[in-house]
Amino acid sequence: MNKVVTYFLDVQGTLVRRDPATLKSRLIGGREALRRIREVGKRVFILSNAPRLTEEVHKDLVSVGLDISLEEVITSAQVTGEYVLRKFGPSKLYVIGSDSFKAELAKYGHEAVDDGADVVVVGIDRQLTFEKLNKAFNMLLSGAKLVAAGMSRFIPEEKPTISIGPIAMALYYASGVRPINTGKPSRIMYTYALIKARSYPEESAVVSDDLEDLVMARRMGMYTVLVLTGTTKKEDLERRGFKPDLVLENVDELAKYI
Repeated sequence: MNKVVTYFLDVQGTLVRRDPATLKSRLIGGREALRRIREVGKRVFILSNAPRLTEEVHKDLVSVGLDISLEEVITSAQVTGEYVLRKFGPSKLYVIGSDSFKAELAKYGHEAVDDGADVVVVGIDRQLTFEKLNKAFNMLLSGAKLVAAGMSRFIPEEKPTISIGPIAMALYYASGVRPINTGKPSRIMYTYALIKARSYPEESAVVSDDLEDLVMARRMGMYTVLVLTGTTKKEDLERRGFKPDLVLENVDELAKYI
């Protein structure tokens, strides 16, 4: 790990675990790892699949005592807004997600609409209904593109919560329109992160509890660090036949290898 100069840290299951009832986060670790990264003059960025305003994600991290600046937070909402802008221009979006997600997307010149969308964007909607899904389905049949701000199966909160992937895949199964993944794990999000960090893959590491995050990171030439505080257990490694560069019980153990 001596070659690593940039660390990309996952959030849920790696740094914090959130209570789905109160939506408040509890710290798992990260203070010592962040302190050590900064002490030796290396860089760190947060990679979050939370489809919300960047300012809200940053506020949550600071509230549990993590020393992170707003500029060090990279979210799938940012990547989605940027990707849609570059690929399709300022667009009319039907957003399955929160008002906070819509506000982040609006920063990139997009407009949230209830009908006639150019792109259906899937985030996390904790009040998801059949009506919302069916409306999205019909817009896809009318020619809208499908973009998902992540494809994870569930969120490792205190009580596991369904995530973006199953919703996007339900729309894909119904419409035949394949979702474009702009969150983790995807080349789109990792490329965005590397460009923002001005870092090469071979000098970067992804730290996550999600094995899928690390499989994609390795494909792109980055170092991989698994923490066993979230979705992945040791037996999962044997079943998948994947060996990360480091396996840690807690993210703060990373400090010993920096």
